[in-house]
Amino acid sequence: MLNHRLLTEEQKNHYRRFCEFVKEHVTPFDNTWDKEQGVPRQVMARCGQAGFVGGIIPKEYGGGGWDAVTFGLLNEAFGAASSSLCALFTVQTMVAMTLVKWGTDEQKKQWLGPMAKGEIIASFAMTEPKVGSDIQAVETTITPKGEGDIYLLKGTKKWITLSAIADIFLVFGKDNEGKSMAGIVKSTAPGVTVKPLKDMLGFRGAHLSQIEFENCEIRSGDLVGKPGLVLPYVAPLGLHYGRISTAWSSTGLLRACLETSAAYASERRQFQVPIMEHGAIRQIITDMGVDLEAARLLCLNACMAEDDHSPDAIEKVLTAKYFASRAVARAAADAVQVMGAAGCHEENPAARFYRNAKVMQIIEGTDQVLQKVLGKSFCRKFSKKG
Repeated sequence: MLNHRLLTEEQKNHYRRFCEFVKEHVTPFDNTWDKEQGVPRQVMARCGQAGFVGGIIPKEYGGGGWDAVTFGLLNEAFGAASSSLCALFTVQTMVAMTLVKWGTDEQKKQWLGPMAKGEIIASFAMTEPKVGSDIQAVETTITPKGEGDIYLLKGTKKWITLSAIADIFLVFGKDNEGKSMAGIVKSTAPGVTVKPLKDMLGFRGAHLSQIEFENCEIRSGDLVGKPGLVLPYVAPLGLHYGRISTAWSSTGLLRACLETSAAYASERRQFQVPIMEHGAIRQIITDMGVDLEAARLLCLNACMAEDDHSPDAIEKVLTAKYFASRAVARAAADAVQVMGAAGCHEENPAARFYRNAKVMQIIEGTDQVLQKVLGKSFCRKFSKKG
């Protein structure tokens, strides 16, 4: 149980409720969802009814009004059991908080309430077949149709989380002049084709798909943000919340690796003693435990900076995401090592941990992209004299 002295009693109570829900409604089923390659929609609805899906959305728009720390704790609790279900909180929040900041009053009224309740699932449609971390290179077009207030959307998005079952997409593109654009599109709109992607390495239950838009119409009232400012300002806000979620869910998965490995090492015997008595295994468990403590503190520090509106909150979130995603990849590989042949079988949770952990190093900014950004930031900060 995460029960750090830096947490308020309210935050601790929220975390206990999250863990109780996960124990009853998530942990017993995640391996099944992974095999069937899809978390059931009714499970997501149950999360919405519990107030988890829209927890961080401000109360004035129908959400829970949580602080960033509480949102992080939600992702830690669910991340320990199901990376695929945790993706719901990631992308729903990415879209919701983008609308909170950049949406019109009409858009907020129309979408945020149902999103907060989990009645509408949204998807953040940024990545394309040839475009990943370099968001400025998107090829999707959003161009005016004649002189009216209708725009035509054309292009392909791929690897989009939850898009196979989403009700709406927040789609990013450019107009004829190269100005960045974004708009809300219903999944049932004419010209939209959704092709589910199966057999992913990890996040198999997260309903990824490829979305094709062929002259799909968008009303001007469904555009989000000012043309030209979407990729520099609008998209990074959504990605910021995605990184908060991923940092914490990586930390939750790291905890699961440690708990599973420690339990196995206490029971499994080799050379007449439990394998935890062997130095090599103890070193692995030690590294997992130290990484878990460090990841928790980095995530807490990042979210406290976010709640305080600190100017270095973005850097702290990037740092937490970078460390936690790398740490969980090490821990997942070590969990398989501790369990040996048993850890290589799909019935063993370590195999699922291993696959999901690798994805954490890719989504919401690859390790290499974060190295580039953080390296530049740290050089600028620590090279100052005096």
